[in-house]
Amino acid sequence: MNAVTPASPIDYTQGQDGMAPGDRARARVRSRLEFRAGDGPLIAIEPDYALELERAEQSMVVSWQEDGQPMNAAIPLVEFNEFIDTGKVVIEV
Repeated sequence: MNAVTPASPIDYTQGQDGMAPGDRARARVRSRLEFRAGDGPLIAIEPDYALELERAEQSMVVSWQEDGQPMNAAIPLVEFNEFIDTGKVVIEV
């Protein structure tokens, strides 16, 4: 009989957001955000946009509406933490 080892807990990076993987929240952009999604083009989100957040292990999945179109991107947590630290993004309670 083969022994089954229990699954190890998922490693995730603790962020300034105070969220755990799978948690959801709303946030607001306070100043223009610019980031590059993977190898793609530079993405900008303008001030006062409402964001929907979903925490992943190493990133924050961000969704918003732009010109009536749904948009989303996964932002590495290190970069998202910087947006929080600088006040560019404020998580709404």
